[in-house]
Amino acid sequence: MADEPAHSDTPKKSISDLPFDILLEIFQLVPSRDLVNLLCCCRDLFALVSQESIWRSMSSLYGVHDIAHFGGRSWYTVYTRLLHTYGPMLGLWAGDHAYTGGILDVRLYSGDLKLQGGIYIDLWQFRILQPEDLEGPEKPELPMYIPLVRIDFSNSPHPHGNARSICCSSKRGIQPTHCATIQLFSSTNQSRFLQTRQGHFPHPTFPSPTMRSFLDDPSRYPLLPLQQTTAVDQRAQLSQRPRIPVVFTAPTEHQKPQAISVSCPCIDRIRPFLGFDDIVPFFPRYYPLRHTIPPSASLDPVSPDWHPAALVGLWLGSHGPHGTECVYFDLDSASAMLRAWKITGDENVPRGAVSFEVNTAREVPLSNLLACAFEQGIAIEDAGRYKGFAGSGTISARGFIPPQTHQTDVVLVLGEPDKVRMMWVEMEECSAYIRYRGRDH
Repeated sequence: MADEPAHSDTPKKSISDLPFDILLEIFQLVPSRDLVNLLCCCRDLFALVSQESIWRSMSSLYGVHDIAHFGGRSWYTVYTRLLHTYGPMLGLWAGDHAYTGGILDVRLYSGDLKLQGGIYIDLWQFRILQPEDLEGPEKPELPMYIPLVRIDFSNSPHPHGNARSICCSSKRGIQPTHCATIQLFSSTNQSRFLQTRQGHFPHPTFPSPTMRSFLDDPSRYPLLPLQQTTAVDQRAQLSQRPRIPVVFTAPTEHQKPQAISVSCPCIDRIRPFLGFDDIVPFFPRYYPLRHTIPPSASLDPVSPDWHPAALVGLWLGSHGPHGTECVYFDLDSASAMLRAWKITGDENVPRGAVSFEVNTAREVPLSNLLACAFEQGIAIEDAGRYKGFAGSGTISARGFIPPQTHQTDVVLVLGEPDKVRMMWVEMEECSAYIRYRGRDH
C-alpha cells in the first residue's frame, strides 16, 4: 500500500502574521484604494483600522500632528484618503511650459477656523518689471505664491470618502467652486518645436538627457493610476509660413520620465505670458524638482575649506528686462564645470537651456572688475576678497533659434555665501543671484 501523504501540523501563515513594522512598510507602498481593500480582507487586518496610534504615526511622516481642522475626519481617513495618495508630492515641481517653464510648490496646510486643512498647490509667479526698475542695478526677487489647487475633504460628502482636488485659482465670485484634476502620466518622447517662416526649430528638451540632476527622487510621485501619454505629431497641420511663430509638438528620440499634470479651465488664464501661438494639446508636465541645501553652503567662498559643490542647488537670478528667473546650479565633478540650467526662462533663453557655465578649476584675477560689478555692491577696496571663475554665457534673439544664439564671455564672482554675481564682459552688465532657501526664509 502506498504511503499516505503526511499532513503538516504547521499552521498556515498570512499577511497578518508579519511583524508590525513590516506591515507599515507595505502600507506605505500600496495605492490608497488597494490599502483600504487590503485592510478589509481579513478580521485581523481590519482591526488595525481602529488603532489611532498607527495612523497618527504614519500621518506624522508628512508633518500632520493635529487633525482638528480636517473636516472631522479620523486619523485613518486623513491618512488613507489624503496623505497616502498625495503626501509624496510635497515639495517643488518644475513644469515644461514652452519657453517660460513654471514651478509648483506643494505644501501641507494644517487648517484654521476659515480654511480646512489639506494639501495646497501654489504657483510661483515673479513680479513683472516696470520701466523704472531697469534704471538701477539688477536685483533678484523671491517669487509670489499664487493659490492654484487645494486637496481636502471640503467637497467630499461621505465621512470616509476620498479627498478631492478643488480649483482655487479663479477670483472670488467669478466662478463657482469646481474640481481640478491631478493625473500621473507615463514617460513620453514628445517634444516641442517652434515653427517660423524660416522653418521649424527644436525647443530645448525638458528635462534633457544631460540635465537630470535637478530631478528629485521618483518616490515623490503621487500614488495615482498611471495614465498613458498620447502620441501626437502636429507637423502636418502647420502652415509653412505662419504669420506668428507657432509652438507645436512631435515625437523625438528623447525619452522623458513620468510626470504629473494639474488641469482646470481656470489654470490656463494664469499661465506665464508667451508671445508665440502655442497649439500643444497637452497640459504642462511637472517633474519633481530637487531642493536641497549643501552642508557647506554657509561657508565663505574665500575660506580654504570652501568647494564649488557648495553652489549646487536652486538659485534666483536677475535676467535683465525679463526679471527674476530660477536656475539650477549643477557641478560636473569630472570637468569641474559649473552649469546654470534654466528651470524657468523667457522667449530669448528658455527653460531647459544653459544660462552660463564656468570652469571652477581655474580661478581668474579680478583686478579689472567691470564698473557694473561695483553697482552690485562690490567695493573697489574689497575686490581682493572675491574670487572669480571664467566661462561662457548664452544670449539669443527672441525664439532661441540656433542661427541667432551665441556664446559670450562671462565671469562668475563670489564673495559671500548665498549670493553670486555674473559679469557679462562684452555687454558690460552684471546680474545677481541669490540662493533659494525656501518660502519661510
